[in-house]
Amino acid sequence: MKEIQRVSITDTVVNELKEMIESGQFAPGQKLPTESEMCQDLKVSRTCVREAVRVLQALGLVEILPGKGSFVSKTPIDARERWYEASGLDSSDFIEVRMAIETLSTKLAIRKATKSQIEKLKKIHESFLAASESHNLSDLIKYDERFHTEIVNITGNKLLMNLNRQLTVANRRFRCESFTNDEIYKKAVVPHTRILECFIKKDAEQGRKEMEKHLEITRETMIYLVEAKEEKPEE
Repeated sequence: MKEIQRVSITDTVVNELKEMIESGQFAPGQKLPTESEMCQDLKVSRTCVREAVRVLQALGLVEILPGKGSFVSKTPIDARERWYEASGLDSSDFIEVRMAIETLSTKLAIRKATKSQIEKLKKIHESFLAASESHNLSDLIKYDERFHTEIVNITGNKLLMNLNRQLTVANRRFRCESFTNDEIYKKAVVPHTRILECFIKKDAEQGRKEMEKHLEITRETMIYLVEAKEEKPEE
């Protein structure tokens, strides 16, 4: 492993381990070094290593077996074959579905939200902001997902909630990849804040518009990630 020469952040460790897995340095099914060994080799804290492994687990590259350790997935997903690039699925297809579900959900949720539900959404947003400040990757992914999920749950519409659960699973790898990029993950902070303000003001129509704007930014981000991968020179 290459020693990280500066004060490390979790995404640096994620990228380092991801590169080793994708290059074959760690083979499918192989057990990763222990946390202590990775801390020593990479010259980073145990917390950074633990967070990085959790992100890799969310990406489908690592499996964590309680009491046994962390292993490279036996069927690792090639980074070039993300779900939103496979089987002819275009990133805009996915966003169009999210746009329909989440803009409707936001409008309905703002109309139905109780004070306690708004307070819960506010706490989720505060946790997301704290994760953004500290650049805690696992929490960024977790609280971004919870923010969007909570909005749909507030509607109380079981069909919307079921559709959203399926989309959330499909969207998880995109969240992981986007939040490892400093320029990308910060773009969610302002939209989330504006959407929350609409809940507080009970402005359903403006909330719908703010969610639409947020998802348009997400569409641009997905296109950027796909194009960046395509332009990356083969090693």
